[in-house]
Amino acid sequence: MFEILSLGAVYFICKKLKSAGVPQSILNICLTLQILWAVLASIVGFDFGHAEYDFFPLHVTEMIRACSVTWAIITLYCFMAFLGVDILTKFVFKKFEHYTKFKTLCALILTAAVTLYSMSEAYYVQRRDITITTKKLPENIDKIRIAFLTDVHLGGLYTLSHFEKAMKIVDDASPDIIMLGGDVIDGDTSEMTEELELLKSAAKKARYGAFAVNGNHEHYWILDVDVEGVIRECGYRLLIDERVETAGITIIGLEDIPYGWLKIFEKPEDKDRFVIVLKHRPGVPFDAEGRFDLMLSGHTHGGQFWPLGYFKSMAQKSTQGLSKKAGGLVYVSNGVGFNCAMMRLFVPPEVTIIDIVKE
Repeated sequence: MFEILSLGAVYFICKKLKSAGVPQSILNICLTLQILWAVLASIVGFDFGHAEYDFFPLHVTEMIRACSVTWAIITLYCFMAFLGVDILTKFVFKKFEHYTKFKTLCALILTAAVTLYSMSEAYYVQRRDITITTKKLPENIDKIRIAFLTDVHLGGLYTLSHFEKAMKIVDDASPDIIMLGGDVIDGDTSEMTEELELLKSAAKKARYGAFAVNGNHEHYWILDVDVEGVIRECGYRLLIDERVETAGITIIGLEDIPYGWLKIFEKPEDKDRFVIVLKHRPGVPFDAEGRFDLMLSGHTHGGQFWPLGYFKSMAQKSTQGLSKKAGGLVYVSNGVGFNCAMMRLFVPPEVTIIDIVKE
C-alpha cells in the first residue's frame, strides 16, 4: 500500500521540483529509483508470504523490506510538506505564493527535519508506568510488578543497542513477572545471540515467571526457524489459549486470533483472583466480558506515524493506552520496536511497567 501511495507522491514531488528548475534528467533518475524500490518491495512482500520461493536470503529480504518502506514513508512526508507549504502560502503567507524555489526549499527542509526526528524517535525507548489498585491480591502480597514488552520486531534494521535500552528499563524496574505480547522476532535468529541472551537473563530474574503469546509475525512463513521454540528456549512459557496461576493471580494467554467460545474464561475460581489476559491484537473476546481485570495488547504500534494512530484505533476498535472496556481495564502498548520503516512520529516506543497494588 505504502509503495503505491509513494509512486503517486514521487510523481507529485517531481512536478514540484521541475517547476523549481530541477533538470528533467535528475527527475528521471528519481522516478526510476522509485519504480525499482517498488518492484523490490513487491518481490519481498510476496517472498514473506511464500517463503518456498526464497528470492533473496532472509537478511537481504529484511534489509530491502526495511529500506523500501522507509523510503516510501519519506516520500509521503515530502508530499505532505509540499502540500502544507502550498496551503500556507495560498491562504496565510500570500506574498510567498509565487516564490517557487523558496517554497520548494522550505518543503525539502521540513521533510528532512521530520525524517531525522522520526528516525531518532524510533530508537528512543521510553518507560511507561501504570499503577492499578485491586482487592484481589493474596494476603501475603502487597504489590506485583509486571514488565510488558510487545512488538519488539527483532530483525531488519533494529539494532542491538536499541534492544539493550529496552532491556535495561526492564532490569532497572526489577519486575516480578515479564510478559511478551507477540511479534518479538522478525528476522534471522542466528544473528541474534546477544539479544536472546538478554531475554534469557530477564526471564531468570522474574521471580513469579516469564510468559509470552504469539503474534502475527510469528506465523510468517519466511521465518524458517521455529520462533515459538526460540521464545520457549529463552525461558518464557508460551501461552496459546492457556491459563496459568502464579503469585495468586491468573494469567490467560490467547492465540493471536482466537476463534469461537473459549471455555478458558469460565473458571469459577477466578471470581476472587486478579485475572490478566495477554493477547497480541486489541479487541476483547466476546466471551471474556466481565471475566477479566486487565488485558494487555499491542500490534498497532500506536499507528507508528501520526496521525495513522487514529485510523489504527478505528480499525482495531481499540483505544491506545489504558481504557476501560468489557468490564475490565485494557492497555494497548505502542510497542518496543518498529515494523518495516525505521521511523516513528509522535508515537515513541515503550516498555510498560505495571504495578498491581493491593487496595
